[in-house]
Amino acid sequence: CDIPTCESESCGTAALQQSDYRGDISETQGGIECQAWDAQEPHAHNRTPENYPDAGLEENYCRNPDGEPRAWCYTSNPNKRWDYCDVPDCTTANDPLAEACFADDNFSITVEDGLCDYDDLIEGLQVKIDNKASCQHSALQELKYLMGVTTKSAVKSRIEVMCEEAFALQVENAILLTDGLNKKSYFMEEYFDGGTKWNDERETIDEDTGVAVNVLEDDAAKVNSFYENRAQSKLLEMPEYKNFDDCDLDAVYCCWIQDRQANDNNGGCDTPYDENCVDEDPGDNTDVCYVDMDRSEASSHVAGGFSIFKNGKEGDVHCHGFAWDRDDFASAARFRGNNLFYVSLYDHMYTRGYVRSVPGAPMCGCAEQMPVVTRADCTEMDIAESWKFRYTVGVGITVEENGQDIAYNACQGANNNNNDLRAYYQRLVDEGRNRQAKLDKLDEILVGPGNCGDAIASFLADEGF
Repeated sequence: CDIPTCESESCGTAALQQSDYRGDISETQGGIECQAWDAQEPHAHNRTPENYPDAGLEENYCRNPDGEPRAWCYTSNPNKRWDYCDVPDCTTANDPLAEACFADDNFSITVEDGLCDYDDLIEGLQVKIDNKASCQHSALQELKYLMGVTTKSAVKSRIEVMCEEAFALQVENAILLTDGLNKKSYFMEEYFDGGTKWNDERETIDEDTGVAVNVLEDDAAKVNSFYENRAQSKLLEMPEYKNFDDCDLDAVYCCWIQDRQANDNNGGCDTPYDENCVDEDPGDNTDVCYVDMDRSEASSHVAGGFSIFKNGKEGDVHCHGFAWDRDDFASAARFRGNNLFYVSLYDHMYTRGYVRSVPGAPMCGCAEQMPVVTRADCTEMDIAESWKFRYTVGVGITVEENGQDIAYNACQGANNNNNDLRAYYQRLVDEGRNRQAKLDKLDEILVGPGNCGDAIASFLADEGF
């Protein structure tokens, strides 16, 4: 008989039920890893190399030792004894696209409010396959054919690389705060230290004209328009200023000591400004334990030193921050520039009028640069991303950003402790999104209510006092 045979170990001959296959595919058609042929767990069996010495039963590679319709294996899943493998047929192995249902059709799959990942692409493609009666294989098999690979792991690896490249391009094209607010870099960097006119000035009445000047909602009007038109729908760049350089703990917070805006139901500023908003406090939500100026010499403009605040002597202070995943491609990490803009510029400066830093510290910065405090409020983002996967004949599969919708909300923390930065970080750890070792270090900065005394004592001991 004129039976085609494989010229390599990459395929099996259909007329031989793929019993001649000697390749290294080692997962089932559903993507489950195969059990080794010489193993008896999780499934006991008699298809062993000793009983079938000519069947090529090596390691856990797919084979057909006993006349099944095609190559198969026992699975590593205790709840599924065996399954067929997607081994290419030698008659089409050199052209896997010949078996694909959509090889000659340009198509796209849009993932709404989802992820750029394997699972969401598979789900969308399966819907497309279900609507084509002539297509009888799975979405995974279709992707194998379209990509020219033979395993689920290879498909997942291709998609992971595509998505990482899309994430990198998204970050590369992020909107700069300086562009959105029409401010120079030096202004924005100084703002986060608490030293610009936005931080220092307050509303007053011009003696000559009788008109209000230094009106925050006018001077910083672009903050509001930037929030309305960009910050809820576009990725903003996390600025590379000194305050945000190497945030090893994956957390940022701001601390304010003054309120400069009245009539917003926040803080102590009231009208008339020249009488009731000269040096008013923000809403108090924390205690400052101490400021170690060695942590942020460039921001404090002091070469070392420290300030100790015992028994709440620092006055009213408001701290608020955010944290993100250790995975740079996670949405909370990619969009952390949005959260910085929202927390610092929009929600607290523009909306509440909170300005100026704790003396000797940045106004906003990486947690490890900030004053040691008992706690901080917290904002997290709900990000609904859309991604479009495209298959183009002659090109293959690509993916591109298709928009996003960003909502800013109080953090939902561990143990129902909400609007608390430390509790939110605990949630990140509990969900495997960050590490306990980093939380342990954060606990030395956000020390918890009532713990300033111990924190101060430990710091002074380290300083030799």
